[in-house]
Amino acid sequence: MKLVLDSNIIFSALIKNSTTRNIILSDVFELHAPEYIFSEITKHKELILKKSKMNQGDFDALLLLLQKHINLVSKEKYNEKMALAEDILKDIDIIDSPFLALALALNCSIWSNDGHFKQQDKVDVHITKELTNINIKS
Repeated sequence: MKLVLDSNIIFSALIKNSTTRNIILSDVFELHAPEYIFSEITKHKELILKKSKMNQGDFDALLLLLQKHINLVSKEKYNEKMALAEDILKDIDIIDSPFLALALALNCSIWSNDGHFKQQDKVDVHITKELTNINIKS
């Protein structure tokens, strides 16, 4: 199954050794994200370090490991879907338009634990618990 990862999924994987992290590292799913996502994460590095109680070296190593399991996609690959995604999310959360645009461009689902993605009906949205059930069956 092909999925676009929302930022909150990667934050979760960084903060806690969890089901989320295990799913990403398992390679059961084909995972994609906008290429800017890791620069977004490094902006919040101090908060993640505090919440995770990791040191900088462990954080950097884990971030690199996660990056190896996620296909980063340039904006050029989904830019033609941005206007549609922005229109769909304008009254929901327009900031998340790149994730929806990428899912539309790749014709796949989104993995997010943010309920606002389920307020649209153009792509399927899966929460971690649902993927755990799929992962177990695979």
